[in-house]
Amino acid sequence: TSPAPPPYFPDKFKMVAPQFQPPFTWLFLGPKGAFSPLHRDIWMTCAWMAQVEGRKRFVFFPPKDTSCCYLKSEGGQEAYADLRRPNLEAFPNLYSGHPVEAVLHPSDVVYIPSGWTHYVECLTDSVSLTSNFATPKNFKRVLVPYTRWLEKRRLAAHMVSVAKDAVLRYREG
Repeated sequence: TSPAPPPYFPDKFKMVAPQFQPPFTWLFLGPKGAFSPLHRDIWMTCAWMAQVEGRKRFVFFPPKDTSCCYLKSEGGQEAYADLRRPNLEAFPNLYSGHPVEAVLHPSDVVYIPSGWTHYVECLTDSVSLTSNFATPKNFKRVLVPYTRWLEKRRLAAHMVSVAKDAVLRYREG
């Protein structure tokens, strides 16, 4: 199981049995210059990131500024602005938003609210621990993708069981 969240980050996923908790805790190891392009976190969860070693730069766009840096076509294709090489033809309002920038140092923890688009870059070699979570406020929004994930896990387990049975029958004869 993943570590318990700090008490100020209540996690609704911790209310279910460990085998039904999504694997949303990661250790990030990155060299200077490594980055995560603009994105919103999986299932519109919230997140916290603790900086263990090195420094990371964050650029956050609040939900009201999402249209400055995010496009969704009629066909459902999604695109985010590339902050390293801005394309102002595709994102003409990129600089009209009000991003918030922060640099994390060792022992700093940052909270990433649900729906905030963000970019992360390692300013030095870096080690970070992060976890995504569902709060009482965003749990309804998270519930649909969480339920789909549980169903995919159930189907995958069933398919593995069927495949094992088929292999055993084949071996037997």
